[in-house]
Amino acid sequence: MRTICSWTRQREKRPKLKILETLVCRAARAAGLPEETDLSLVFLPDRAMAELNESSLNHQGPTDVICFDLRASEPRMPKGEEFDADVEIYVCPDVARREAEKRALPYAREVVLYVVHGLLHAAGEDDLVPAKKRRMRRREKQLLAILEKEFQFESVFGP
Repeated sequence: MRTICSWTRQREKRPKLKILETLVCRAARAAGLPEETDLSLVFLPDRAMAELNESSLNHQGPTDVICFDLRASEPRMPKGEEFDADVEIYVCPDVARREAEKRALPYAREVVLYVVHGLLHAAGEDDLVPAKKRRMRRREKQLLAILEKEFQFESVFGP
Protein backbone atom coordinates (compact mmCIF):
# COMPACT_ATOMS: atom_id res chain seq x y z
CA MET A 1 0.00 0.00 0.00
CA ARG A 2 1.37 3.39 -0.99
CA THR A 3 0.14 6.56 0.65
CA ILE A 4 0.80 10.17 -0.27
CA CYS A 5 -0.24 12.89 2.17
CA SER A 6 -0.25 16.55 1.24
CA TRP A 7 -0.88 19.59 3.37
CA THR A 8 -1.83 22.87 1.78
CA ARG A 9 -0.84 26.09 3.49
CA GLN A 10 -3.32 26.90 6.23
CA ARG A 11 -3.62 28.03 9.84
CA GLU A 12 -3.09 24.63 11.43
CA LYS A 13 0.40 23.32 12.04
CA ARG A 14 1.64 20.92 9.36
CA PRO A 15 1.47 17.30 10.59
CA LYS A 16 4.44 14.95 10.66
CA LEU A 17 3.74 13.47 7.24
CA LYS A 18 5.85 10.28 7.50
CA ILE A 19 4.16 9.26 10.75
CA LEU A 20 0.80 10.23 9.26
CA GLU A 21 1.43 8.04 6.19
CA THR A 22 2.18 5.09 8.48
CA LEU A 23 -0.99 5.79 10.48
CA VAL A 24 -3.07 5.98 7.29
CA CYS A 25 -1.68 2.67 5.98
CA ARG A 26 -2.47 0.99 9.30
CA ALA A 27 -5.98 2.47 9.34
CA ALA A 28 -6.59 1.44 5.72
CA ARG A 29 -5.66 -2.16 6.48
CA ALA A 30 -7.89 -2.16 9.58
CA ALA A 31 -10.73 -0.71 7.48
CA GLY A 32 -10.37 -3.65 5.10
CA LEU A 33 -8.88 -1.97 2.04
CA PRO A 34 -6.83 -4.29 -0.18
CA GLU A 35 -3.06 -4.13 0.29
CA GLU A 36 -2.55 -2.95 -3.31
CA THR A 37 -4.70 0.15 -2.79
CA ASP A 38 -2.84 3.41 -3.34
CA LEU A 39 -4.14 6.29 -1.23
CA SER A 40 -3.95 10.04 -1.55
CA LEU A 41 -4.79 12.06 1.55
CA VAL A 42 -5.13 15.80 1.01
CA PHE A 43 -5.76 18.39 3.71
CA LEU A 44 -7.62 21.46 2.46
CA PRO A 45 -8.54 24.75 4.12
CA ASP A 46 -12.20 25.83 4.35
CA ARG A 47 -12.39 27.67 1.03
CA ALA A 48 -10.81 24.88 -1.04
CA MET A 49 -12.96 22.25 0.68
CA ALA A 50 -16.11 24.31 0.03
CA GLU A 51 -15.17 24.56 -3.66
CA LEU A 52 -14.55 20.81 -3.89
CA ASN A 53 -17.79 20.07 -2.03
CA GLU A 54 -19.79 22.23 -4.42
CA SER A 55 -18.10 21.13 -7.64
CA SER A 56 -18.16 17.41 -6.88
CA LEU A 57 -21.20 16.89 -4.64
CA ASN A 58 -23.31 19.99 -5.30
CA HIS A 59 -23.29 20.82 -1.56
CA GLN A 60 -22.74 24.29 -0.15
CA GLY A 61 -19.90 25.15 2.23
CA PRO A 62 -16.97 23.22 3.64
CA THR A 63 -17.41 19.70 4.95
CA ASP A 64 -15.29 17.47 7.15
CA VAL A 65 -14.20 14.77 4.68
CA ILE A 66 -14.81 13.77 1.08
CA CYS A 67 -13.75 10.40 -0.33
CA PHE A 68 -13.41 9.45 -3.99
CA ASP A 69 -13.00 5.76 -4.77
CA LEU A 70 -11.38 5.75 -8.21
CA ARG A 71 -10.75 2.01 -8.46
CA ALA A 72 -13.72 1.41 -10.75
CA SER A 73 -13.30 4.53 -12.88
CA GLU A 74 -12.02 4.24 -16.43
CA PRO A 75 -9.67 4.82 -18.04
CA ARG A 76 -6.93 4.30 -15.46
CA MET A 77 -3.28 4.97 -16.14
CA PRO A 78 -1.08 1.91 -15.69
CA LYS A 79 0.72 2.07 -12.37
CA GLY A 80 4.32 3.00 -12.80
CA GLU A 81 6.62 5.47 -11.18
CA GLU A 82 3.95 8.19 -11.19
CA PHE A 83 1.58 8.01 -8.23
CA ASP A 84 -1.92 7.26 -9.47
CA ALA A 85 -4.21 7.02 -6.44
CA ASP A 86 -6.97 4.46 -6.21
CA VAL A 87 -8.63 6.38 -3.38
CA GLU A 88 -8.51 10.11 -2.74
CA ILE A 89 -9.53 11.44 0.66
CA TYR A 90 -9.86 15.16 1.34
CA VAL A 91 -9.96 16.37 4.95
CA CYS A 92 -10.64 19.89 6.22
CA PRO A 93 -8.64 20.68 9.39
CA ASP A 94 -10.57 23.95 9.79
CA VAL A 95 -13.80 21.99 10.22
CA ALA A 96 -12.00 19.58 12.57
CA ARG A 97 -10.79 22.47 14.74
CA ARG A 98 -14.29 23.97 15.01
CA GLU A 99 -15.96 20.62 15.74
CA ALA A 100 -13.33 19.62 18.30
CA GLU A 101 -13.76 22.92 20.13
CA LYS A 102 -17.56 22.69 19.99
CA ARG A 103 -17.56 19.16 21.43
CA ALA A 104 -14.58 19.67 23.78
CA LEU A 105 -12.56 16.94 22.05
CA PRO A 106 -8.89 16.90 21.06
CA TYR A 107 -8.28 18.41 17.63
CA ALA A 108 -5.87 15.64 16.60
CA ARG A 109 -8.41 12.92 17.38
CA GLU A 110 -11.06 14.72 15.33
CA VAL A 111 -8.74 14.86 12.31
CA VAL A 112 -7.92 11.16 12.62
CA LEU A 113 -11.65 10.43 12.89
CA TYR A 114 -12.18 12.18 9.53
CA VAL A 115 -9.38 10.13 7.95
CA VAL A 116 -10.89 6.92 9.34
CA HIS A 117 -14.35 7.96 8.13
CA GLY A 118 -13.03 8.47 4.60
CA LEU A 119 -11.21 5.14 4.64
CA LEU A 120 -14.36 3.34 5.77
CA HIS A 121 -16.27 4.89 2.87
CA ALA A 122 -13.55 3.60 0.54
CA ALA A 123 -13.96 0.16 2.14
CA GLY A 124 -17.66 0.19 1.27
CA GLU A 125 -19.26 1.55 4.44
CA ASP A 126 -22.25 3.87 4.10
CA ASP A 127 -23.75 6.35 6.54
CA LEU A 128 -26.87 7.47 4.68
CA VAL A 129 -29.19 4.79 6.09
CA PRO A 130 -29.64 4.73 9.92
CA ALA A 131 -28.68 1.06 10.40
CA LYS A 132 -25.62 1.44 8.18
CA LYS A 133 -24.71 4.69 9.92
CA ARG A 134 -24.75 2.91 13.31
CA ARG A 135 -22.48 0.20 11.90
CA MET A 136 -20.13 2.81 10.48
CA ARG A 137 -19.97 4.65 13.82
CA ARG A 138 -19.10 1.36 15.57
CA ARG A 139 -16.35 0.69 13.04
CA GLU A 140 -15.00 4.23 13.48
CA LYS A 141 -14.71 3.62 17.23
CA GLN A 142 -13.02 0.26 16.64
CA LEU A 143 -10.45 1.72 14.24
CA LEU A 144 -9.74 4.69 16.50
CA ALA A 145 -9.14 2.30 19.41
CA ILE A 146 -6.71 0.26 17.28
CA LEU A 147 -4.86 3.37 16.16
CA GLU A 148 -4.71 4.88 19.66
CA LYS A 149 -2.76 1.81 20.82
CA GLU A 150 -0.06 2.47 18.20
CA PHE A 151 -0.03 6.24 17.71
CA GLN A 152 -0.27 9.38 19.78
CA PHE A 153 -2.45 11.54 17.56
CA GLU A 154 -1.15 14.76 19.13
CA SER A 155 2.39 13.80 18.12
CA VAL A 156 1.22 13.77 14.48
CA PHE A 157 -1.06 16.84 14.46
CA GLY A 158 -0.26 18.75 17.60
CA PRO A 159 -2.71 19.59 20.37
